[in-house]
Amino acid sequence: MRQQSHNNVYEPAVVVDSLQAEQIKLLYSNLPVAISINAVLALILASVQSSLIPPYQLYAWLAVFGVVLLSRIYLFISWKRSGVVNKHTSQHWLFWFRISVIATGIAWGVGGVILSPAEDILHQLYISFVLAGLCAGAITSLAVDRISTIGFLLPTLLPHMTYFILQEGATHSGMSIMILLFLLYIAASARQIGLTLHENFRLRIKAVENESHFRSILQYSPIAAHIINRTSHKVEFANQSYITLLGVDPNQIIGIDPVRYYARLKEYAEILEQLDKGQQVTNVLLELAITDKVRTTKWVLASYLQINYQNEPAVLGWLYDITDRKRAEEQIQFIAYHDTLTGLPNRMLLSDRIQQAISTADRDQINVALIFIDLDEFKPINDNHGHNVGDQLLKTVAGRIRKCLRKSDSVARFGGDEFVVLLPEIDTRQDALEVAEKIHSSLNQAFDLAGLRLSISSSMGVAIYPEHANDEKQFIHNADIAMYYAKHKGRNNIQLYKNGMREFSDEPDDLS
Repeated sequence: MRQQSHNNVYEPAVVVDSLQAEQIKLLYSNLPVAISINAVLALILASVQSSLIPPYQLYAWLAVFGVVLLSRIYLFISWKRSGVVNKHTSQHWLFWFRISVIATGIAWGVGGVILSPAEDILHQLYISFVLAGLCAGAITSLAVDRISTIGFLLPTLLPHMTYFILQEGATHSGMSIMILLFLLYIAASARQIGLTLHENFRLRIKAVENESHFRSILQYSPIAAHIINRTSHKVEFANQSYITLLGVDPNQIIGIDPVRYYARLKEYAEILEQLDKGQQVTNVLLELAITDKVRTTKWVLASYLQINYQNEPAVLGWLYDITDRKRAEEQIQFIAYHDTLTGLPNRMLLSDRIQQAISTADRDQINVALIFIDLDEFKPINDNHGHNVGDQLLKTVAGRIRKCLRKSDSVARFGGDEFVVLLPEIDTRQDALEVAEKIHSSLNQAFDLAGLRLSISSSMGVAIYPEHANDEKQFIHNADIAMYYAKHKGRNNIQLYKNGMREFSDEPDDLS
């Protein structure tokens, strides 16, 4: 009887201690994923709001948020190094975990207020959805501990709800009520999830519980995530964000080999090789080639982690879609190096190509040619027919010049009605003059634009490297002199650079 009584008293205590240890293990095991999600969402939010929020305010929040995340990383490392958690240390680790969660919630709550533009309801709503999604994802990892759940939800959502209450208008009032209802609902959901997790543990099905828990975290993630079986290389799990990224049928995603979506298979093979060596793969820029009816290119920042899934080795992949940002950067770079009207390279890009051509010429002992082209009497066309017609004429001129060149040649717009052609490899000066004659003849043909039939001519100057110049600056300058010499000689002609052209002699130079 004594032994039975002892067991009746002792068994519940053992269950409670074991439950708390497993609770702490579960909380801390999910901490790296939680930190990663918080960091990515913070950067996304800051990027989206950067054009609307004062920089000092934005950077101050990011700095504070970064300190909070670093403290959580330190907490995780300390827990990892501590070894087995027992009943004597569990309260210590649970206390500091709760503190870190509350600090994170406060940081998000402050961000929800200071990053909300006062007069931009769309961006205010965007922040609301970010915080709501963050909380929805967080409860799946925090629900095992009610204090952590409430300690995160209230500091995160209440400041944002209060912000809307203080704003005027029915929309803001409606949003505050919606946030309150969402808070109540998600708190209730968190409570229910917590009870379920505890019950699962008591029924000794923790493996199933953890897997479901893990899948729930991924499913709520706004970042595309998928799990690949390491042996078969088939997708075993994909969240909605991953399905949306690839644009595939949700019923067909499970069982596919994701290698088909990588534009460069070698990159994917290198990722798997790094994982096999136990190395981390974080924020790798990858190009995805998604082929349905039309080939679509997408750019992602991808991170990969080796895990065990359904008792088998697997790879968890996070893919953050940066396609829009990548295209915007490419567009900005294109504008920086190209003429916006004709799409031709501008002075900066042409200068770079001339330098490369000169370096190649010096190495391979070949000749390079520059042809400066100036349209004769272009200003009267602008004056008489308007700038729209003049712009159309310039674009058509650019097209005609392109058709006269090889793929290796370049044409740039120097500004106004001036164009420059670079021939990076010629045998003799006669080759350059033949190209100039071809362009000259093409531009002498009439232009049919906007119901008008327009005729222009062109003056051209040709210089050869290294015959006429020792460097890029002199090369450009002498080709320009030859072009002005052509204009001085009555326009509508081609002049090859010769010493003494600066004097503009009355007798035309012999171009042979």
